[in-house]
Amino acid sequence: MTIDRLNRPTRPARTTFYNQRGVIVDDQCLLVYGARFPIADLFCIERARGPLSPPTRAAMVVALGELLVVTPVAIFFRSPVVIALALLIGLAAAGGVLFCGRRWPASFQLWAEYQHRPTLVFATWDEQEFGQVSRALLRAIEHQQRY
Repeated sequence: MTIDRLNRPTRPARTTFYNQRGVIVDDQCLLVYGARFPIADLFCIERARGPLSPPTRAAMVVALGELLVVTPVAIFFRSPVVIALALLIGLAAAGGVLFCGRRWPASFQLWAEYQHRPTLVFATWDEQEFGQVSRALLRAIEHQQRY
């Protein structure tokens, strides 16, 4: 062993911050289902919510269709029973949309500026997994700034 080798500062071994379900975050890169993003190339990282899930959109379309059919019927007949039934159908439609929105929420997304373009680097419907990956990415960035 030479003296030069003893005096040179050594970088600690690669540190892994998250490694589950095809997503790996270490001090060098973010690996998401085979796509590799070097930590040094990620800028302006932002959290976002994705579009509505397909079941929620379907529930909204069904609710809108129900209201488009029931409202003219209630206006035409003007019977208290028909109006009460129309209100009940409207409440059921709204309840279906709320249920679907809770059961199948919009996806959680991590966006970053990568190679001078906004890029979706990670997306999931699992809030806990999203929190773990985003915190791991933050720790990886802080770790890289230290070394």
